[in-house]
Amino acid sequence: MPIKPIIPISLIAEEGASLSSGSLRLYALLSGSSPKSGEGDPKGGGVCGAIDLYSYDPLNRRAAVGIMVANEYRRQGYALAMLRELQQIATSNYKLHTLYADIAATNTASIALFRKAGYEECGRFKEWLNIDDTYIDTIRLQKIL
Repeated sequence: MPIKPIIPISLIAEEGASLSSGSLRLYALLSGSSPKSGEGDPKGGGVCGAIDLYSYDPLNRRAAVGIMVANEYRRQGYALAMLRELQQIATSNYKLHTLYADIAATNTASIALFRKAGYEECGRFKEWLNIDDTYIDTIRLQKIL
């Protein structure tokens, strides 16, 4: 089975944003697009999603990852491209050692995405989330960079 090419995207932060505050949102721009001209607003045209680094721990050089992809770009490889680009930024710009994600055990698509990006299950939080008055487990996946 041929390997799909990686979708070219760029991850950019809002002007002045920094991981030193404990979290950082990066917007995924489609290749060839740019933020709205003049304003420097990455939420302009060409944005297919966003990816967050949060719970930043500078001593242990790790951060949690959250990802959002616009509906029209789902299941097309954009999320995987975002995770791969984030890994490059995390190692080169922030010298992180570990990225991790806590995902609802019922969110099989997200779990499969992170596994495809090389994350491995390292734990489970029992009855961690209350969704519609039902407690569900959360799975922790991590990637050592």
